[in-house]
Amino acid sequence: MANAAFVLDNMALSGNVAASSQVLTMPVSKLLTPHPSERWRSLSDVDYFVLDNGGSITADTVMIGGLTCSEDATVRLRLSSIDATGVAGDVLDTGVVANGDPGFDVDYRSFVAVLDVPLDWRYLRFDISDAGADYVEAGFVLEGLREEMAVNFAQGGSVQYVDRSRVSKSSSGLSLVWQDNQFRRVDLSFPWVEESQRYGLIERLDRVCGRRSNVLLITEPDAANLPRVSFYGLMTDVTPVTFGIIFDLYGKQLRMEERI
Repeated sequence: MANAAFVLDNMALSGNVAASSQVLTMPVSKLLTPHPSERWRSLSDVDYFVLDNGGSITADTVMIGGLTCSEDATVRLRLSSIDATGVAGDVLDTGVVANGDPGFDVDYRSFVAVLDVPLDWRYLRFDISDAGADYVEAGFVLEGLREEMAVNFAQGGSVQYVDRSRVSKSSSGLSLVWQDNQFRRVDLSFPWVEESQRYGLIERLDRVCGRRSNVLLITEPDAANLPRVSFYGLMTDVTPVTFGIIFDLYGKQLRMEERI
C-alpha cells in the first residue's frame, strides 16, 4: 500500500477548454469552476473536450470528476505535446476505458489517472461515450503533481458518508423523506510528519489552500479502484501542527469534505 498523496495545485485552471458540443446553459467552461456540480453537458452521447494549457506543463496526476454516466459508459484520456486536437496522444493514450477499470468508476463519478513518472504535455483530450444516453456530463478537470507523505496516516482514521436528505416523522408515524445528495467526509491523523513536509506540503496546505481551495487527496495511489480512494474537496478545519516527542517530527490532523 502506497502512502497517501496530495495534489494541491490544479494546473488545468490556467488553461482554456473547448468541447465538441455543449448545452448553452451548461458550457464546457464549467469544467474550470470549483464546484463539481456545475457541469458541462454535451448534445449527444459521444462527445469530448480538449484542454489547452497554453504551454507545456509537467504533471503526473489527472482527474475528471462530476461525471454522470451509466455502467455501460466508456472514456478515453489522451495527452499530447504537439496536437491541438489531442487526437495524437503522443504523450499518453489510455485507449478505451470501461467502467470497472482501476481508473474509472461511475459509482464515484470520476476518472483518475496516476502516472508512474511526471510527463510533459500541453493538450488534454477526454472522450466520453454513453450509448443510449441523451448527453454526457463532466464537472471538473484536474492536472497536477502529487506528493506522497513520507510516513502514512495512522490507524483509526475514518471515511464517512454524509447524507443531506431530510427525514421527518408525520403525525401518523410515517417517516417522510426529502432526498438530497451525499458526500464523503475524511478524518485522518498523520502523527509522524517529517520536517521537510511540515514546512513544505503541510505549510502550503494550510497557508495557500486553507478552507478556500480544492485539494485532491488519494489515500492509496496504488489502489485497484482509484476513484474510490480519491477525495476532491475542501479542508473543513485548518488544524494545528503539533510537535512530536521526537525532534524534527510533527503531527497533523486532516479533516476534509468532498465538494459537491
